[in-house]
Amino acid sequence: MNAKAAAIEFFLLRRADWVSAQEICRAFQVDERELRATKEIPGLCSAFAISGNRGFRHIETCTADEWTAFEARIRSHGISELVRVKNLRTRRNAVQTQLEMQL
Repeated sequence: MNAKAAAIEFFLLRRADWVSAQEICRAFQVDERELRATKEIPGLCSAFAISGNRGFRHIETCTADEWTAFEARIRSHGISELVRVKNLRTRRNAVQTQLEMQL
């Protein structure tokens, strides 16, 4: 974990509550996108915080209900993305088949 991520983790632990992304960005001079994972690169908060509509919260201070809601949201998002890929693949294959039949 880099120094900036460690500082953000300590900040969230001390607060022991939800902290908005904007507040974290102002305090640590980072862009909001840097807080979340992109492609294969973990975000600054990926290793220690959950996120939601209220911002970020350290996993050690979140309630059981907050954890359950976060986990369900992430699982639902992942499933939705897999369904989307399946549907797009099916449509793409149908279009390619039609094109091949026209040749």
